[in-house]
Amino acid sequence: PPSNSTFPLFTVKFKNSTLGLQKISPSEPALTVPFSSGYLVQVETGDLGDVYKIRIDCDDVPGFKGWLLKSFHLEDLHTKQELNFECNCWLTLKREDKELVKEFPAITEDQKTSPVYKYVVSVHIDDRWGEETSANVYITLYGKRGDTGVRKLHTSLTKGRKFQRNKVDSFLVEVVSLSHLKKVVIGHDGEGYGAGMYLKMVTVKESQDSDKEWVFLLWNWLDTHLGLCETVCEIVTV
Repeated sequence: PPSNSTFPLFTVKFKNSTLGLQKISPSEPALTVPFSSGYLVQVETGDLGDVYKIRIDCDDVPGFKGWLLKSFHLEDLHTKQELNFECNCWLTLKREDKELVKEFPAITEDQKTSPVYKYVVSVHIDDRWGEETSANVYITLYGKRGDTGVRKLHTSLTKGRKFQRNKVDSFLVEVVSLSHLKKVVIGHDGEGYGAGMYLKMVTVKESQDSDKEWVFLLWNWLDTHLGLCETVCEIVTV
């Protein structure tokens, strides 16, 4: 159960091979029953198809200390089909990962799972006056096997303030393998004075040790008054 003994607001999204992304929000009206080792949530949904991963995200509400999620079990009450997901992680901004969004692969009948990677996402800011931003920056990666969902770029692997002039900030985005990447959607919330930024490119590696890299070139402003006159844009790989 959650560490603060309350049921957190969370959303579960199921990725399957035929119907795309399906969504269940147990924070909506549903049957929620706490028991000794977790919670039983009953919700009504359409056919989820062949599920191979789930994505769980929590709301960072005031007083929320974090949620230690051990496992997730999904059962269709009509067909009795069962799926299990091993989690063993915290959903919190107060620990090392600093993540409120996590993905987990389904455990197959032969006890195999799809690989999970920590993609290295690097944001390259140009060397021009006024190109840095203090706004919150978000990104979604799209690949042959789904997407990451919207991820806030919290903690840079590069020292110093994030998204500054002539700087490259790198972030880890943990997700079930997307296979070949096709595009990214990146943007910011416009918070702060002069929130616009001039983005050269986004580069993505499958891991910190990987030689394979996807490049997404922009060379334009993410600003309401300059360049594209948009704070969000879609970029396909070169």
